[in-house]
Amino acid sequence: MISPWSVPEKKARKWMWIGLAAIAALQFYYVQEMIAAFVVLAVLFAIVSGAGLLLLLVDRASERGLGWIRMGALGVLGAGRAAANFFGAMAARRAATRSTQLPVSRTRLRHPRLGTAR
Repeated sequence: MISPWSVPEKKARKWMWIGLAAIAALQFYYVQEMIAAFVVLAVLFAIVSGAGLLLLLVDRASERGLGWIRMGALGVLGAGRAAANFFGAMAARRAATRSTQLPVSRTRLRHPRLGTAR
């Protein structure tokens, strides 16, 4: 039968150090696992936050660009509307003057086929 008092002190000390080393190694392995998990999660968080920041910047830039495009389009539409009003007024004025104008020549043609006047 083996009792704690029957084991030589040198052998017990040797196994005690081996056990402590094994426990320490397990603890170091656990710490390494936790550090590795932290690094992986930090990298994933950086990627996700970078993608979110990129989307935010693209949204802000497109909002400004669309504002500039909207202002330019309003200017073009305003110029087009002004041109349409101008040409509409010109056509109305021309139609009004045509109806009041007299024909160029009221003399009858001697020879309608030849187009000569009397």
